[in-house]
Amino acid sequence: MTWGWAIVGIVVLMALFAVTRLFRRLVWAFALAAAALLALHYQADPQAAGSALAALGGGVILAGPVRGLILRVFL
Repeated sequence: MTWGWAIVGIVVLMALFAVTRLFRRLVWAFALAAAALLALHYQADPQAAGSALAALGGGVILAGPVRGLILRVFL
């Protein structure tokens, strides 16, 4: 599995977990904590921290549209 597929997997999982209200709150809490830790890690390895932060941000950004799509399709 390449890094690209790992990033895509993270984005999809974060978008799917945002379907319920509880999971959305947990995802936001995780995203804020992870972003803070990645900001600290950025000093040691900027490339890895930057790509992980991009995947995390992509998952958070796509959570809303994917949530709407899932709710329209299944409800």
